[in-house]
Amino acid sequence: MNSTAEKVNILIVDDNISLLKTLSLILLRKGYQVTLASNGMEAVEMSRTTAFNLIFTDVKMPDVDGVETFRRIRRYRPDACIVMMTAYAVDELIKQALAEGAYGVINKPLDMEKVISLIEKTRTGCPKGSILVI
Repeated sequence: MNSTAEKVNILIVDDNISLLKTLSLILLRKGYQVTLASNGMEAVEMSRTTAFNLIFTDVKMPDVDGVETFRRIRRYRPDACIVMMTAYAVDELIKQALAEGAYGVINKPLDMEKVISLIEKTRTGCPKGSILVI
């Protein structure tokens, strides 16, 4: 386990409870701090009181989608490092999020090596520019 991993605080937002549990278990085993939110509004409220190093949010969720969640979090945390996750072809939503400053997009099913690589790249802050991970 990487002892410096414990300093990385990650928020995962997804309405798929199975994905939340699986991803959080993997990241916890790697030594990261993980907080879960099952919807966008819950994530927004959590981000008001906690500055997460990295936020992974699903794009397609009921009520408040991932892009709107991203926008609302950015109101309180303008420097938040947010990665959009999607299993769907939602090109317009992805374009909007990247244009507004989302750090990246990663497709589901998640490639855990790429997820860990993203986390490590954000250890010292959110790098400038956007990335697209397919």
